[in-house]
Amino acid sequence: MSADAASRRPGGRRRSAVTAAASVLVLVLCSALTVALLRALFPAPDGPGRHGLYATGAPLLDVAGDGGPWSATLPQPGRKPPAELMRGVLGCVPLFRWATAARAVPRGQVTLAYSVGASPSRAAVVRGVRVVKGPAISVPRGDDVGCAGRGREERLAAVTVARGKPVQPVRLSLDHAGIRKEAPLPVRAGGTATGLVTVTTTTCACSWWLELDVEESGRQVTVRVDDDGRPFTLAPPAAALSTSADRDFQIPRPLSRAFGDPQPPQAGVSVAAALVPQPDHWEAESDAPQDPPAAVGGEARLGEVACGRMYDSVLRAGGVPAGDHQLQLVISGPPLTEGAVLNASVRLESVRLDAAQRYRYSCARDGVKPVAPIDMIGIERHLFPNTLHALGPFPSGSLKYDPSWRPERGVGLSMPLAVDELFAFGKAGTDGRGTFGIGAVVAPTQATYGMTVDVTVTLPTGERSAFTLTDHGKPFLLGPDTTELNPAHQQDYVEPFAGPHARYQDRLR
Repeated sequence: MSADAASRRPGGRRRSAVTAAASVLVLVLCSALTVALLRALFPAPDGPGRHGLYATGAPLLDVAGDGGPWSATLPQPGRKPPAELMRGVLGCVPLFRWATAARAVPRGQVTLAYSVGASPSRAAVVRGVRVVKGPAISVPRGDDVGCAGRGREERLAAVTVARGKPVQPVRLSLDHAGIRKEAPLPVRAGGTATGLVTVTTTTCACSWWLELDVEESGRQVTVRVDDDGRPFTLAPPAAALSTSADRDFQIPRPLSRAFGDPQPPQAGVSVAAALVPQPDHWEAESDAPQDPPAAVGGEARLGEVACGRMYDSVLRAGGVPAGDHQLQLVISGPPLTEGAVLNASVRLESVRLDAAQRYRYSCARDGVKPVAPIDMIGIERHLFPNTLHALGPFPSGSLKYDPSWRPERGVGLSMPLAVDELFAFGKAGTDGRGTFGIGAVVAPTQATYGMTVDVTVTLPTGERSAFTLTDHGKPFLLGPDTTELNPAHQQDYVEPFAGPHARYQDRLR
């Protein structure tokens, strides 16, 4: 935020200093933590009943490699995910892990991490990998769940750290099962190593497993990788859960057909919105006390995720994101179309005034103030719901400012996000649609708000589409920062830079 914008913010941007007694998370990055994370992912490759060479595997969430969304179908008709997992601020990992445990059948593709353990007395080398087609399965008939946007599970980052270089999955197809792909992977004696495979299909509803060609002491053996003795499953792609607008997000967002995803496009236009935390510090509030350090764990340094885990742990327990967040709005439509008109506004649906009494948690990267105002390149719009005040590129400038206004008076009123704004859709993406996006900083200081987003798009042809965007049927929730709160229960954490694998500096310069 510019100094000029900050000076115009109602109530000022007085930031209380982080107290010297703030708790510090001492997170050390070392190879032992990498091993600990991989062991948590896979069963121990050597142990009772598992002597010598052994391999096991587990599906992981990866919607970053080729941009393709993850989707799966629950096996039982009528079953749907728990509502608490369908919150955009949680991302997709909680839903993915729940669906995997519920034996949901992936649709179209699945990424698998396999771990190979060598005998204590002999090293081994994986030379190649193939997918083996098993018996056909019935196409499941339950709810479709999935993920939009782009994101990778942190356990995939652990594989990269363990290898010391980026690791891309080997791509295999069930439509051409049995074809061997080279996948060299050395495994030291008594140690483990992990590889990645993405298995795809367009036609096969079937069970499957992997076979690894492994060289051990000059002899070649075949090792099977399955789901703890059972084959994995995969079915052809289902009808898309996500729209073009959903898929253009840079953050992962959970989807479920039972929760009304996606909103049908109108006049060839689709829209999506999400609240996104700051890139270098996170805040959250909760009705009940939480234990973020226990949720973070030492190995969190592997994927620059310590603060993210703090944030997720509070939100998964029913907490609410707090502090300045970016509201992202993405619109998709006819590619390279110019002269479209956008009107958008944020509507206040609820106000809760007891934020100072709630439990507060914040985490920042080393050298960053946990309550520093958001300052992101290209973000010119700022919304202040405490006074229903807006700064940004609106034709009428700052709107509805009233120094005597109180938050509770705002329920049912709206702040402009765009007013008769001309825009053009970008060039066609992989699905043939063009996209356009804007962002705004939402900055509460007094109360916790529930918000929806009203969007109207008018094409040059005169076709008009109108949408009301929610967080899977409920308002987006956002609490205030601690500028004016002085919370009764506040815990601040610091995530230090550490080791050669800390890659934060590039983002913070």
